[in-house]
Amino acid sequence: MKNALQHIRAFITVVEHGNFARAADALHLSPSALTVQIRQLEAWLGVLLLERSPRHVALTAAGREALPAMEKLLLDLANIVSASHGLAAVRRGVVTVAALPSLCAGALAERLAVFQQAYPGIEVRLRDLVAERIVERVRDGDVDFGLGVRSRFDHGLNFTPLLHDRLSLFVPADHPLANGPLNLVALEGQPMVLTGRDSSVRTQIEQLFRTRGLTLHVALEANYMSTVLALVRNGLGITLLPESADDGLGRLVRRHLDEPALQRELGVITRSETSLSPAAQRLIECLGQIER
Repeated sequence: MKNALQHIRAFITVVEHGNFARAADALHLSPSALTVQIRQLEAWLGVLLLERSPRHVALTAAGREALPAMEKLLLDLANIVSASHGLAAVRRGVVTVAALPSLCAGALAERLAVFQQAYPGIEVRLRDLVAERIVERVRDGDVDFGLGVRSRFDHGLNFTPLLHDRLSLFVPADHPLANGPLNLVALEGQPMVLTGRDSSVRTQIEQLFRTRGLTLHVALEANYMSTVLALVRNGLGITLLPESADDGLGRLVRRHLDEPALQRELGVITRSETSLSPAAQRLIECLGQIER
């Protein structure tokens, strides 16, 4: 039957309003046109759906039986249309993300490759920034969302946990700390090569040493973790960096310290009162599959 969905919608609207005149007004039809649609639907089904009187409309037994199936049909159609629009929305577009350098060089790169294969029309613009800058960019709306550490956010920002990262000790292969028992006290007074003072890793290390009453000897500092590792590799000190910073170039030993305070929680930072685009939502869903 031609226009069957239109006639079904007309029938449901009459039932909801209990009156042809009000239903016609809601559908922007004349009462006579609405009546024609209902009669055509009844003729097609071969049953009377409505009992009519000048002031009252009631469902027949056949109408009561047919109503739930018709309502489900329209709901299913609405869901199909909504899903299709959502798919169309992520065929193209731009998502801008601010993320910690350690994430950009590690787990994030792998998930972005997976995302690009699934959504080749989406351009992802990545900004590798220190933790404080990430929060600023998210708050100012310069990026769609951030990937950083949990901290004390101002009102208006949300944090959704994504994974846990751990700081490990990196030392030259011939360093005395490359083997044997190891604890945090053994690092006291050792020349350390650290990231800059505005990095979340540096803040975490300084806070840990201060809390334990240990002396932190900073011999050198550099902005990039790759530079820090190069300096350590050439015997200029030792360092604590995220496990993901390991570049695999050799001549370094990475050691785990049984120290809970070297753990850190990383997650998605968003603005509380701003909804994400479908493309940004899909990217976050993809990032949620990062191996913890």
